[in-house]
Amino acid sequence: MNGQLLDELGLRSAAEADALAAGEKAFAPVHVGTRDLPIGVLLELLGRHEDLVPPRTGHLGNWEDIALGRSGPMDFNTAVCGAGHGYPLIYGFTRTEADTDGGDEAYQPGSLIEQGKRDILALHTWDGRRFVRRDRSRPLFCPLTRADVDGELVPLVDLHWRRMLKIPGYRFRQWATVLVDRAPLVTDMLTLLVEQSDATARQGTRLPELISHAVRLDGEVSRCTVVRDGTGYLLDGHRYPSARALAEAALVLVRSLAEPAAFFEQLPALPPVLPVMSLQLTNVLFGLLGTHRPDRPAGTPESPFVTHLHWGARAMAGCPPRRSGYLTRRSTVRSLRAITAPLVRGFDEAAPVAFVLLPAQVFMLCPPSTSPADGELLTGLFRAVLAAAPDGAHDVALDWLREHRDRLSPYLRGRFANGAGVPADGTSRDPAVPVEPEGFRELTFRQACMVVGAFEEALG
Repeated sequence: MNGQLLDELGLRSAAEADALAAGEKAFAPVHVGTRDLPIGVLLELLGRHEDLVPPRTGHLGNWEDIALGRSGPMDFNTAVCGAGHGYPLIYGFTRTEADTDGGDEAYQPGSLIEQGKRDILALHTWDGRRFVRRDRSRPLFCPLTRADVDGELVPLVDLHWRRMLKIPGYRFRQWATVLVDRAPLVTDMLTLLVEQSDATARQGTRLPELISHAVRLDGEVSRCTVVRDGTGYLLDGHRYPSARALAEAALVLVRSLAEPAAFFEQLPALPPVLPVMSLQLTNVLFGLLGTHRPDRPAGTPESPFVTHLHWGARAMAGCPPRRSGYLTRRSTVRSLRAITAPLVRGFDEAAPVAFVLLPAQVFMLCPPSTSPADGELLTGLFRAVLAAAPDGAHDVALDWLREHRDRLSPYLRGRFANGAGVPADGTSRDPAVPVEPEGFRELTFRQACMVVGAFEEALG
């Protein structure tokens, strides 16, 4: 099946399938945004393989207007998840928006946004004796934060999760639940990786590639240094006596997302600083734990390798060649391979991974149903792109925008504004669904990414 999927997508060679099957490589990424794969071919494949549902890793926060197709620059989530091309797998190790950098300005978890109106939440974290209200001077780690709702302090994670589960037609799943459901295996895996890590390794795994941040119980999170100390490990001054103790503490933090009420009950007794799993390790686990087949029971992995399809957004996938995202950078790929290799060797539940990265931002080119004129204009653009040389999409789009940009709706142009998230300007917008203009499915992902890059360049 894995080879068949790659064959159907024309990606067998790009994914180094033969090397994966032979065990010569443990991890091979393919960025579809650099490939001449028609968008329609991928979408039709997903329709044929009903149990294959790539995750769209969104963040904890305000999804209400996203689901209603009125979230501007976040509408690609609507196109992917609302149409069933993927499902929202929610990553919750994020921080509240604040007056300083570092918070999640896209999903704004420190507020409630609905119909374009933002209500700022009163946020509280632990000060060593009790929960105290915090100002907006610094971002707060969402799993360790409570919000005042009608005089009651409730876990911020739980507040958003309950609101999200009320959204019809969206099958939200927590990334943390996937790990908690396999907690013994994940703990064993992380223990092995920590024990085998080497701070000076050129090819092996380094500790910061496994534990990237440390969070204190007051919600302050920062980059950290993990230092081996005899048989134990020092994390920002706190000593964990063994690799397993460090791994178990990392899983405690994961459980804070899946079981927030229980986590806050035990919080006063926890160590003063907890380890945060790295994005590199998280991405490997996305593939190894089968998040692309959410309805398949956990158990024996795909063989001889896993073909993991994944919808990435701005940070993860970007839109090459203007922005390629972090996942396929050479340094990241080195880390992903160094993490995956010992797991494949050490666990029957692990297999090499072909990570097929799908750039969700191509759906920014699908205007809302409330703006039919945009669809007609974009049909003309797509016709011109398809008639040009494959490498000419960017220049064709720039030329087209010089003539037509002012005819596009302000809403569509606003999708490409720099640093934009869920709109909270107080403007009331009608619900909508993304509409695929004629010719959209004929575009290759490479062409669509070049067009999105041109739009960002001209309108951002």
